[in-house]
Amino acid sequence: MPWTLIKREDTFEGSNQPFISVASHHFSFNTEFSRKAELGPEKRVKIYVDEHSLKLGFEFVTEEEGSYALYGARGPKKGEGQVSMNCTSVAIIKKFPWIQAVANLPDKKDRRFTPKKEGNLWAIQLCPAFEQRNARESANIPSDAVGIYRYIRENGEIVYIGRGNIRNRLGSTERTNWDFDRIEYSVIKDPDDQVKWESFWLQKYKEKNKGKLPIYNKLSGFESKAGTE
Repeated sequence: MPWTLIKREDTFEGSNQPFISVASHHFSFNTEFSRKAELGPEKRVKIYVDEHSLKLGFEFVTEEEGSYALYGARGPKKGEGQVSMNCTSVAIIKKFPWIQAVANLPDKKDRRFTPKKEGNLWAIQLCPAFEQRNARESANIPSDAVGIYRYIRENGEIVYIGRGNIRNRLGSTERTNWDFDRIEYSVIKDPDDQVKWESFWLQKYKEKNKGKLPIYNKLSGFESKAGTE
């Protein structure tokens, strides 16, 4: 029988796709990015954060106070060329809940970001990853908190993804009989950003669930492009 070529669908794994990964103990710079940014063990990195925009910036320098060492993710072999590089940064990740939430995402593809040059920095745009977590009946959600949120059952099933005033929507009468155990959310002030990131997570859910929406999004008749509240 003739051979059939299997087309790769893991676009992040392609050798021509530079990316920076966020993990629980380090930031990782893949082989293509390491080559593009001319990284090596002689380089160090200074790390910047933009909490308002949920962005991380990386400046690669030689020995400099306050910078972090880089090390190869795997030992280079003769003829292998450039390898990916890591930077240990446990303290940074733990300091910022929005970074830690991304580092804890179970799918490694959701923790990979395409860097863009901004002046002396290589910047990545992180996604809000529902870093605030409360039981369903919790009174700890501020009354003015707005952003994106999701409702989750005890078994981990996501049953709804929405946006808007988080506490008001949680207490709305039409949701009294909804079956879920906790709420996770990210505060996002800008309404356009709320729409953007709600659509982002609805699309991620559909990609992982054969095109289906969470049960209460589906029952409510909301598609990602129309937005939910």
